[in-house]
Amino acid sequence: MNFKGLACDGSLWHWLGMSVCSTTMVQTWIVMVILAILGLAAAARARRGKLGGLQNVLEAVLDFIAGFMGAGGIVGAYRNRRLLYEFLLTLFFFVLVSNMFDVIPPYIAPTNTLNTTAALAVLVFFFMHISGVSRHKGRYGKKFIHVPGVMGYVFLIFTVIEELSKPLTLSFRLFGNIFAGELLISILLFLVHGPAYFAGGFIVHVGWLLFSIFVGVVQAFIFMILTFSYVNQAVAAEEHDAGGHAAVAEA
Repeated sequence: MNFKGLACDGSLWHWLGMSVCSTTMVQTWIVMVILAILGLAAAARARRGKLGGLQNVLEAVLDFIAGFMGAGGIVGAYRNRRLLYEFLLTLFFFVLVSNMFDVIPPYIAPTNTLNTTAALAVLVFFFMHISGVSRHKGRYGKKFIHVPGVMGYVFLIFTVIEELSKPLTLSFRLFGNIFAGELLISILLFLVHGPAYFAGGFIVHVGWLLFSIFVGVVQAFIFMILTFSYVNQAVAAEEHDAGGHAAVAEA
């Protein structure tokens, strides 16, 4: 297996001066088509009043998000709660379905490349700060200055570095976990093959596949929860009074 952090296993598509990896692009579109079909099917069944397993899963995830948002105190602060629900739900299911490709040979999980995870992290980064600006308007910038006076602008450098590190940690955390899982699956298939595989070695392989599915689900939840945490920090931005004491801004 080649390191697929930034490399491309397939051919490169050139469009408008950009080079796009065909493998990553095709797998990403497959994920989007799957999600669109499942979403339309769930909506159609809901309109007919026929609730099933898919609706129950969606409702369970949505209830989890709503409960988590309420526990985090963001419900009252975020004006467009529906937008936040939909954003978090979309992120969760996109990452979840993408991670599941990791256990379906010969497909490659879109999240097994930094091209995809970095794009998702940048999306979260802009959504987070747009939410903060929308909530606090011109006061939002004050949250980056933690102490009054000249030292506040000195520490501003570290605050900016901290903000820029958020998309980096998001992208590398997701990529690293999915890449490691696929790498270990390849190693197991290389070490246990032929007669040894059918003599019982497949048990180890199946066990690791099940564990990889579990990790994929957990990583999707972690990505969603971290996104919620970052948005919560932006929406509940702190301001500092003349004495340097922090106070949560009130709308």
